[in-house]
Amino acid sequence: MKEHTVLERIILLREELYRMSSQLNYELTHPRLVNVSQQLDQLLNQYARIKQKA
Repeated sequence: MKEHTVLERIILLREELYRMSSQLNYELTHPRLVNVSQQLDQLLNQYARIKQKA
């Protein structure tokens, strides 16, 4: 996946994480929140690998 695409997905997931955490009263261990957070972690790791190769 291209750097720009990964970065866009990171931004969207981060926004979703903030919105969802507010809706769930900042219950940080809620399974839905954990799932989105894990997806975001994977994208951040992928982005770091892309930047290392550059």
